[in-house]
Amino acid sequence: MRRGFKAQAERHAAQLRDAVNCSDRETMCLPKLAAHLKVEVVAGHRALGSADPFYALHQEQPGAFSGATFHLPDGRIVVVYNPIVYETGDLLSARAAQTHGRTRSDVAHELSHLVLGHDLREIKTIAGHPFFTCDPEQEQEANWLAGCLLLPRPMLVAAARRGEADDHVAAQHHVTIEMARWRMSVSGARMQAARGRARPA
Repeated sequence: MRRGFKAQAERHAAQLRDAVNCSDRETMCLPKLAAHLKVEVVAGHRALGSADPFYALHQEQPGAFSGATFHLPDGRIVVVYNPIVYETGDLLSARAAQTHGRTRSDVAHELSHLVLGHDLREIKTIAGHPFFTCDPEQEQEANWLAGCLLLPRPMLVAAARRGEADDHVAAQHHVTIEMARWRMSVSGARMQAARGRARPA
């Protein structure tokens, strides 16, 4: 990632939180953010009328497709997310997937691309289907900003000071354990909390 982007992403996420009246002690309300950005967010089975194409794609390459953003001729911007989620060997129903942590991460990732003004530059072929994607550096940037939106640093520091485990943070804020673990690590929240406890009274 370009120099200084990580700190910039934290500031950018804070500005977006202010814009939608979301505190830095809670996860981002993605419907509010989407409305602020004038973006529609739609489950894939609703956009296509069936989840069958997503099941077929999943059978070819599990986890290959998470979401995509479409700029329609009428000016609308629509984020379509995969209505199925692969977990512990089972394909969850489209209804269950709508509130799944992975789905929230996927939507936050797509919204982050829009916020950052990323362009589709590369063609990726999955099971014979071409997909336009951003370059790897922009994918990393979108991942980073999505993490800042879903788990802001002040919230993580507070959780670390309370001694909350990663799985508890994930459950409380509707993200995956992997997302909670990653954000706790890269934000330095536990280290800051430990330093605070070590200071003399």
